Amino acid sequence: MSYRGLFIGINRFQDPQISDLGGAVRDAQTLAALFEDSVDTLAVTELHDEHATHDAIMTALENHLANVTEDDTVILSFSGHGTPGHRLVAHDTRVNDQPGTTIDMQVLSDLFRASRARRILFLLDCCFSGGASAKVIAGPATRQMLNFEQFAGEGRVLIAASDPSSPAYEHPGGGHGFLTQAFIDALLSGTGPRDVFEVVADVQARVREASARHHLTQEPTASAFSQGGFTLPSFVKGARYHLLHPTRDRAPVTADFADLASHGLPVSVTDAWRARFPTGLNALQQRAVNEYGVLDGQSLLVIAPTSSGKTFIGELAAVRGVLAGRKAVFLVPYRALANEKYEDFKAVYGAQLGLRVALCTGDHQDDVSDFVRGKYDLAFLTYEMFLQLAVGTEGTLERIGTIVLDEAQFVADPSRGIVVELLLTHLRSARERGVTPQLLALSAVIGDVNAFDEWLGVRTLLTTERPVPLELGVLDRTGMYEYVSPDGTRGTTNLLEPHQVRQRREKASSQDVIVPLVRQLLMDDPTEQVLIFRNTKGSATGAAKYLAAELGLPPATATLQALPRHDLSGTSHDLRAALGGGAAFHTANLTRDERVIVERAFRDAGGEVRVLTATTTVAAGVNTPARTVIVVEHEFVGGEKRPFTVAEMRNMMGRAGRLGFNESGRAIILADTPWERTRLLQQYVLAEPEGLRSSFQGADLGTWLLRLLAQVKRVPATELPGLLVNTYGGFLLARQQPDWAAGAHAAVASLVEEMLRLDLLEEEDGLVRLTLLGRACGASSLSFASSKRLIRMFKQGELRGDTTLGLLTATQVTSELDNIYTPMQKRGTFETKWGALAARNLGADVGRALQRHAEDTWAFHARCKRSLVLRDWMNGVAMADLESTYKTNAFIVMDAGSIRGIADATRFHLRSVHALASALLVTGDLDAEAFDRELTRLEFGLPEEALGLLELPLRLDRGEMLALHARAGSTLEQLRGWSLTDLQSVLGEVRGLQLHAVLQNAA
Repeated sequence: MSYRGLFIGINRFQDPQISDLGGAVRDAQTLAALFEDSVDTLAVTELHDEHATHDAIMTALENHLANVTEDDTVILSFSGHGTPGHRLVAHDTRVNDQPGTTIDMQVLSDLFRASRARRILFLLDCCFSGGASAKVIAGPATRQMLNFEQFAGEGRVLIAASDPSSPAYEHPGGGHGFLTQAFIDALLSGTGPRDVFEVVADVQARVREASARHHLTQEPTASAFSQGGFTLPSFVKGARYHLLHPTRDRAPVTADFADLASHGLPVSVTDAWRARFPTGLNALQQRAVNEYGVLDGQSLLVIAPTSSGKTFIGELAAVRGVLAGRKAVFLVPYRALANEKYEDFKAVYGAQLGLRVALCTGDHQDDVSDFVRGKYDLAFLTYEMFLQLAVGTEGTLERIGTIVLDEAQFVADPSRGIVVELLLTHLRSARERGVTPQLLALSAVIGDVNAFDEWLGVRTLLTTERPVPLELGVLDRTGMYEYVSPDGTRGTTNLLEPHQVRQRREKASSQDVIVPLVRQLLMDDPTEQVLIFRNTKGSATGAAKYLAAELGLPPATATLQALPRHDLSGTSHDLRAALGGGAAFHTANLTRDERVIVERAFRDAGGEVRVLTATTTVAAGVNTPARTVIVVEHEFVGGEKRPFTVAEMRNMMGRAGRLGFNESGRAIILADTPWERTRLLQQYVLAEPEGLRSSFQGADLGTWLLRLLAQVKRVPATELPGLLVNTYGGFLLARQQPDWAAGAHAAVASLVEEMLRLDLLEEEDGLVRLTLLGRACGASSLSFASSKRLIRMFKQGELRGDTTLGLLTATQVTSELDNIYTPMQKRGTFETKWGALAARNLGADVGRALQRHAEDTWAFHARCKRSLVLRDWMNGVAMADLESTYKTNAFIVMDAGSIRGIADATRFHLRSVHALASALLVTGDLDAEAFDRELTRLEFGLPEEALGLLELPLRLDRGEMLALHARAGSTLEQLRGWSLTDLQSVLGEVRGLQLHAVLQNAA
């Protein structure tokens, strides 16, 4: 007797409307491996993804059912999507043409009935019908349910994942379908040949049990007919199975990437890693694999210094998961960091290895649609975007196998900590329903872990060693440098001679030390690159300019030529001045393109830019390492004036030392006096970093409760304090004060009463849940206080939700926008003009709305100023004109960073305001498409007539789009008629040629 096997698994689908799956291919591969390992006479055919087209599947089915003899046993499996109309979905199925592009079960029934094969076993792991789930796509249902008896014959067995009207599911994270996993377990549980009916009963019981553990209901259906018995052979895990599922009993990996083959990583991947990291896996990464099981799905908290290689530990786990059929996401604090990592991964994993890399940061060109449909392998998201999608989009978390949370110490950040803690709380809560993605939380060196790992339920991998040793010290104005060497030895030396430090201006300043120090560093080492941290945008810009003027470095010609040439801000001109002397700066005043150009120039060891000044955000993961780091100030200024924490200072100092370029790094803090030098050494060099803590504050209890309720469907009112205990902050409070939760009942009860009055909550039979309005507030970026304010103002008619201007105004009256930095002079009368201008240009009703709940007259005028800035920005007013119009004086400047910061913050919170207004039913005729256009205008600073330029096949910056728009070219059709000369006259020789080429190709 001969066996023939056809195993079909489809994860990826061409039609963008069909969600991708995670485990279907793995279903087919594992079943094929088991049968091939266990049945000597089996001839195996596999069809996966792009090879599993409609025609290919039909041809394979005909070959395995029609072209057989009476001595053949046929094993078939299909894992993928099914439709409510009882059709199987192929890789090339089109939702709009299901009859012509899906596999008709009636055709399959006819093939079964006509087949001469003695025995046929068909495992069908997809939905026959039912609602939205992991394995069903929408389509017309049919009244006639599939008649399983159509498959009758001598030895015909059909095992279907669900009944004809129910969904079928995959294990969360993309392992196997419930049915396939149960079938595999059943096959391997026997010690000899087993009757197929016994196996069927075993499979059904296993599926029911597994789905119940995940709070789901799945009832597999079987139809079997046999004359003379149908037994299955004894199954074993052989060589092919172990290639797919490597055992944990393996030799430890060394630095050699080739060792990772035992973990199922192919040569194509390890070769790509070897090209990036020629020295191989470092000691920390080897420990993560060998001792902590990071490639076996174990979750970890990794605490290690900058440049220690901890990010690659997350990369190892993510890629291993993707190759096993799971999705992986990387969560980062800033959009700039997400963009940088996305571009890096696209080059390595997209271009070289064919993986799909997605980006979701809230921008116009995001891959959100692909992300929620699972059409990605690796994705980068900001904390806020991930929390929004994980809580608000059903099935998002279930698709993910690996989550890498970068900069986990942000859980303690006063403004961002709540988001990090809530998303981690959401992950912990998901475990109760069987959703357990691997979590890699990565953090720079901190002090006491403070039970953070215990709360997460993970092990901690901690190291303080750096691949590039780091010397830390403090330099005072006498030139004396006191330091601690990498081996812990303390010493002092004259880094500068006293005569080198001279007063350059009317008053002594940091410039007196910075200039001779950088000059000395560059003289001592021809490969030296210096990164200087300043605490304001202005001081970073000024330092780069005076260093360029005094150091005598050659101009960064290639970098200058790469800069954008349109819509230049004052900062753009400052950057050109700095680059003319071989220096640069990195601040929020630069455009995204300018920042990327500066980062690339500075990363080029031995390149044109040897000195970079920057604000502190560069310390949070942006790849700008240097041989030497200089930290000038010791405190934050602006809205929050406070000393840097030890952790913050160490993060900046940790940017020193380039792996592969420098044998060591050096970080220097500047001090004024010898006494201050000693104090700063004790405060920042010798002291231990602060321990982790939660950003949870009692004053924000309403916000926390509202957002936690958004993560659950309903909960007994008596258990609401338990939601708070589930957070990291609540966990710590409960440890310190065991009766804390009981004491919180009164405060929670009062909040519940208030939320009931506001129609945010509804109660039934002792259970409370958020209303639609409550969910809009709970899923939003707004505090409870801001949500309450907007609800009252919308209900009382003080705000309009049916116009874009009304929603923009509503956003400005929130506490979130009141706290955004708005350059204002609080002396004199200059700034009082903005109220009258807002009333005249935006309407008296807008002026009155902006007055509501303003803390003082300056807060009101700041709202008016922001509103006017936004109007001009969205209408395409040139950046230089915006800076000029809204400048107060030489010291209080509405610079490009402030303008974009106001626009970005408004855009971010505007989504929440719109959702709240929609839930209150006050948005009128303002449809979703019109609202999305306004969000796009906010992002790019374009008038509506110019939005067509965003569809061009070449990404243009704001200045280029405004320049084209000014020449009456705002659509693809219009620009195709332009000559190369016309395009170059607007965009310049290089960019004009690029656009002309893509326009010709698009034609």
